[in-house]
Amino acid sequence: MKVFLILLIASPLAWASSSFACTLNDERNKTTYQLNLPDYQCRAITYMDGRIIPIRLSYPQGQAVDYSWRGPKISLRIYYVDATYNIEASVDKSTYLRTENNTDIYREPQEDTYAFNGKDGVRIFVRNRGHTWLANRMHRGILIIYQYQKDLMGFSDADDFVMQFVNKAITSEE
Repeated sequence: MKVFLILLIASPLAWASSSFACTLNDERNKTTYQLNLPDYQCRAITYMDGRIIPIRLSYPQGQAVDYSWRGPKISLRIYYVDATYNIEASVDKSTYLRTENNTDIYREPQEDTYAFNGKDGVRIFVRNRGHTWLANRMHRGILIIYQYQKDLMGFSDADDFVMQFVNKAITSEE
């Protein structure tokens, strides 16, 4: 009987947890984004709060995976930001250096920022973080931040890969 009760309680908790992990909810303006992911991928997401959802994407599969995943991965964070957020401010105090291969290069005192347009025309900003690249971009009022190993792929390919997942996972606003 004790085992039955544990199973009876555990099943709804596991379902609620996986469903809850796949929701991006901003209480300030009552906006909710439901991630369109299978339950097993929802369970892999470590939920932080209604405004931030961290997701580890397996490469090249493009699926949400948990921390036990040992293959190549991209760390993705989805943030809901308000209308006053200005992603372009990341280069406001930088000095423009040059453009190479459709990528603008800006210099800050301690690092360079690379800026290019994604396939959807949105500006992506990339910074060097040791052995990784850290990229920021907007998508339908959501800030998308992703980080990946430098030797995994180039800027444009990484953005295409991440946006394929994001476009499938974030299908509508409720």
